[in-house]
Amino acid sequence: MFSAITSRAEFAGANPTFLAARLCLLFLLLPAITVAGSEYLERQVLAVPTEAIGDTLTVIQRPLQNIPALVTSGDTLTIACEADPGTTGWGAQLIHLHKTLDLEVIAASYDPSTLWWQLQAVVPPVAIYELYDLRVFADSGIDDITRNAVQVLAEFKNSYYFFHLTDPHLPDHEFHDSGGAVTDSTEMVDLRAIIQDLNVINPEFVLLTGDIVNEGELEDYLGWRSYTRAQRLLAEFEVPVFLIAGNHDIGGWDATPPPAGTARREWWRFFGWKRLANPPPGAPRATQNYSFDYGPVHFVALDSYINYDDWRWPVYGATSFTSGQLQWLVVDLAAAATRSTSQVMFYHRDFDDQLNLGGLGIELALGGHIHRDDGSLSGPPYDLTTNNVCDGERAHRLIRVTGATLTPRPTLAAGASGQMFQVQYTPANDGTSDLVTTEIINNHGERFQNGQLRIHMPLPASGYEVTGGNLLQVDDSGPTAICYVGVDILPNSTTSVTVTRVITDVPAGSALPGSIVVDLLPNFPNPFNPVTELRYQLSRTVHARLAVYDLQGNRVRLLVDQQVPAGEHQIRWDGQDQTGHAMPSGVYVVRLSAAGGVSAQKIVLAR
Repeated sequence: MFSAITSRAEFAGANPTFLAARLCLLFLLLPAITVAGSEYLERQVLAVPTEAIGDTLTVIQRPLQNIPALVTSGDTLTIACEADPGTTGWGAQLIHLHKTLDLEVIAASYDPSTLWWQLQAVVPPVAIYELYDLRVFADSGIDDITRNAVQVLAEFKNSYYFFHLTDPHLPDHEFHDSGGAVTDSTEMVDLRAIIQDLNVINPEFVLLTGDIVNEGELEDYLGWRSYTRAQRLLAEFEVPVFLIAGNHDIGGWDATPPPAGTARREWWRFFGWKRLANPPPGAPRATQNYSFDYGPVHFVALDSYINYDDWRWPVYGATSFTSGQLQWLVVDLAAAATRSTSQVMFYHRDFDDQLNLGGLGIELALGGHIHRDDGSLSGPPYDLTTNNVCDGERAHRLIRVTGATLTPRPTLAAGASGQMFQVQYTPANDGTSDLVTTEIINNHGERFQNGQLRIHMPLPASGYEVTGGNLLQVDDSGPTAICYVGVDILPNSTTSVTVTRVITDVPAGSALPGSIVVDLLPNFPNPFNPVTELRYQLSRTVHARLAVYDLQGNRVRLLVDQQVPAGEHQIRWDGQDQTGHAMPSGVYVVRLSAAGGVSAQKIVLAR
């Protein structure tokens, strides 16, 4: 998506000479300035941006990076677009890395009551189940992309988990007039620590309940890029993120220079819908509320705010939610009741106790704002507040789902140095090594049975073999092969996963049908100097390969590469490489593969 850089009025009471100089600069720049909508006309270019603006909303209105779609192959994806009513020639694609998939647009209609086009597009069969960018194009030069907008699932799971995050306060938790605030990015570090963990823990999605930025007015002011930087960081998630606004995002601050309403309109520019500045009859709420389903569970998001700057008081007033929002909520829940068994609400904070969860039939409500955990886990309806991401807390709450049963868990914390969950790759996970070993250190008391690694391996290969996990899919469309490995991550444990590139094919006729037991037995001695006996067993006569690798993934010695009868076997390794040179002390990996079966273990050479 693209939108021209727009402007902001300087604060009242500034030095008149300073303002005059800046206004002269403005008039010189006017020919090069494009204003992206009448709602921004009151703002003037009085600060020179220090970096390019991020991905603002133009054509695609839903799904978005912050309101993604969850689909399976064969589903019909609904795409909302803003374009001239006479637009023709609509098309759509899904894009991930080096893959582009055409969607069949089976219907396109313009709704004058909402000012949006509604496209219906069929999701094709996919080779890789991933989080895709969405591209929409049409005649008249329309071409728009929104990142991480469509998650293509292999299936909707009956048993899964998701996470709740709140209050990142990006990029820092200082205000613009505090010393060092403009260069402080400590809260980016806090959120990134959680992102890195969750990309391996692999929840179905994340709910993020607002205050993603610390001062929503500062996207343009003084060259700050609060929303731009937040948007860029959210793109690092490899799972869908559903985001809703909080009071720091849209509430405005009396003390900040930009005019009233700036924060809310910045939200609409990056994460929301600019039509809400002047809603058409079919979209009367002036707020961004939305919902989605995952199986029998219905999820509802509501804007929540404090109207600090008293903007549009007849519309927004002083309460958390407008009357229009509450009316929409009742209608949405009633419609969902015909297809859903459980309901989840997520919002920043019910500041004025406007929501009766029991009366609304809500099983779980998730919020933030108070920067601490609150609420009971004893049973539904759950009304839970999760501790904040920022200020080094790095909090994230796990919610388990089985069918329509929701089980929220105590809040987890990544730890000040990320020590609660660590992933270590040996060698680097950069696609240059034939063997990569990953250690997952889980110091949480929670099991993450749907964990997933993305291991980059060299091309070409006849296959990739995994120990310690389950190879789910391989994306070989780019310069490296990405091996998606499912991992059952047990609580308070260290899990080791090894992925190896199979460089040569197994000779024709050697891979027998049916399962095979391939087992490396403990070597003796271990540690050793300089000779050890390697023992292994096979359940069938088959072509087998037994090799030694160093921890950088380099093959040191190929010991067996031939047809081997069923039974137990042993072979000596004298600590030398293929050319007869003695290898140094260290840890090595012995790997046995045969007809798709793999076994690997570490041995220690101590000279």
